[in-house]
This record gives sequence, structure tokens and C-alpha cells, in this order.
Amino acid sequence: MSNKKIRIIPTVFAEKKKEFDERFSRLIEVSREIQIDFMDGKFVYGKSIKLSDVPSLKRYDNKFEAHLMLNNPMKWVKRLKNKGFYKVIFHIRRNSNENDIRKIINEIQKQDMEAFIAINPEVREEEVFPFLNQADGVLVMGVNPGKERQKLVHKTFYKIENIRRVNKEINIQVDGGVNPKNIRYLVKAGANMINTGSFVANASEPRIALKELYKLAREN
Repeated sequence: MSNKKIRIIPTVFAEKKKEFDERFSRLIEVSREIQIDFMDGKFVYGKSIKLSDVPSLKRYDNKFEAHLMLNNPMKWVKRLKNKGFYKVIFHIRRNSNENDIRKIINEIQKQDMEAFIAINPEVREEEVFPFLNQADGVLVMGVNPGKERQKLVHKTFYKIENIRRVNKEINIQVDGGVNPKNIRYLVKAGANMINTGSFVANASEPRIALKELYKLAREN
């Protein structure tokens, strides 16, 4: 378990503009931090809204992170900064080129944004170890990205534990498959940042659902 403050971050996962607008308007009122997902239909099967569908985020007091499930994240960095994001999450593959990864991290941080590395279930946690002293955090996917309402892959817990063992201070985020039954165990494993999708966004009372997750996450 980490001593870092627990942060639960609802996600805006949308393939259509109307769906995005509805979820965005619901979450903007209940959470200071919000994640917006972007998919290109190539890195993952699904395809999301475009960046141009997102309003200027600079008008809001909330903090927004971009989760890039797509190829060539480098070309997105400056556009995300201009849109008003404070943090960028990008994926690495198995045996990714280390220099390429460092260049992306450097570019994100040069734009005064936080850089998080994400790994899918098939990518071993050791792939991120060389970057733990450079990146601002690691996101461990609990499911294969591209769809909501998937069951958490059990090895997610071990990945989080191993990353936390190597670096006590790094931010460890988990996305996908989180629910009221497993959130406390993810925190116990070492995660300090938790994404939640449909559980909060589709709840009849999103604010109450978010409070419930916070309560459960702190029961360690």
C-alpha cells in the first residue's frame, strides 16, 4: 500500500460527440479530475471522438488528463497542451524502443504537462522500470483497452505490487475493471490513482457513486 493520497478519476469514454457531451456534462460537476479517452481505431479496435470535439478545457477549474490509446502519440502533445490538458498518458508495447519512449516523455514534460506510461495486460511491468525515475507515473490497464464493462485481469494486482516495490514514490494508476468489490485491494497493492468509467458516469447519482468509491478505497 502507498502512503500517497488516493485520487479517483472518472473517465469520459465516448465514440460519438453526443455521448461525449452527455458524459462530460455529468462528470464536470462531480469531480475535480477527469480523464478523456482518445482511440484511433488502430492501436485498439474502437474509435473515439476527435480532439476537435472537445471544448477548450482552459475555461474550467477542473484538471483534465488525456489517455491516448493510439499510434504516434508524439504528434498529439502540443495540441493537447493547447486544448488545456495537464497530463498525458501514452502506451508502450512489448520491447518498445527506449529512446523513443524517453523522447515522448521529454516532449510532454517540456510542454509543462505530466507524462504517464501505460501498459496493457500483455505487457510485463518490467518494461516500465527503466522510466520510473523520468516519468511522472505509470498506468496499469486492468483490461484490454477499447471497451467498458470488462472484468479486471487478476495479474493487475501483481503488476502494481511489483512496480510499487521498485519505486515507493511513483504514481501508480489503474484503469479498467474497477468496481466497489476490488478497489480497496487495488489500493492495498499500491495504486494511488484509480480511474472509474461507467460505475460513476452511468450512475443515477454520480456524486454519490464517486463518494462510495472513495469510502471503499480508504478501508485499508
